[in-house]
Amino acid sequence: MATNPYFNHHGTNTPENRLIENLMIESIKTYGIDVYYLPRTLNNEDTLMGEDASASYNSAHTIEMYIKTVDGFEGSGDFIAKWGLQIKDQITFTVAKRRWQDLGLSTDGRAKIPHEGDLIYFPITKALFQILFIEDESIFYQTGQLQSYDMLCEMFTYSDQSFNTGIDTIDAIERTHSYSVDFTMDSGSGNYTVGETVYQGDSLAEATVKGEVGSWNSTTKILNLLNMTGNFSGTVNIIGDSSSASYSITSFDAQTSAANTAATSSSNADIEAAADAIIDFTEGNPFGSL
Repeated sequence: MATNPYFNHHGTNTPENRLIENLMIESIKTYGIDVYYLPRTLNNEDTLMGEDASASYNSAHTIEMYIKTVDGFEGSGDFIAKWGLQIKDQITFTVAKRRWQDLGLSTDGRAKIPHEGDLIYFPITKALFQILFIEDESIFYQTGQLQSYDMLCEMFTYSDQSFNTGIDTIDAIERTHSYSVDFTMDSGSGNYTVGETVYQGDSLAEATVKGEVGSWNSTTKILNLLNMTGNFSGTVNIIGDSSSASYSITSFDAQTSAANTAATSSSNADIEAAADAIIDFTEGNPFGSL
């Protein structure tokens, strides 16, 4: 026997389907929460490992999502591993398919569906979650078409990525956690502005030594720089691109060498020093009599 001819919810863009979709959107707007969606920009992708340590997040888009995880965070939770404290909290967000398309994202196929690797800022816990997997058939086809996406996300581990979203709460994550160097400045004029590009040389276009201002204290004249490229010289002024501030350098931060500020900082020395204070490494053979 054929299906009821008066209800055609398995067709395309039928009134029944539109009603179900509208109800889905309304329910998420009622019981959901506004989050920021941050699309990832790959700058130097490792095609073998599928990773990019220099990835950047250059925009943030507000959209309502439903927290599908109702019994607290999922995943492995918090535990101590050989690399220290690991936080593997997971959460699942649901977004209406039509509302997602209304965002108007067009890069790398995002006009139709979110992407793994992108971030979601969860304002309740003030944390970033990275999308691990996107389920586009969570409701399947009982109502004729797909109305939503489920996004399985895990707590994001920051590793020197660049944030330029224009949302200060999010951009501050980079300024707080990225590798940076403090420069004590000497004579000069002007005030650097947070987020501007600074350089050494005749012009920004020709400069091979650049950095981004993390903070500037006009009283102590301490300039904090991050996202540095090249080796800063102690005999050349650091110039702000937008502020035109220009100061000579008195000294670098003690954590790095003045001859090479592009070198990454390593924590093995700190770990070794802490271990030496706990474990006695003078014993040559702790398991024998010799």
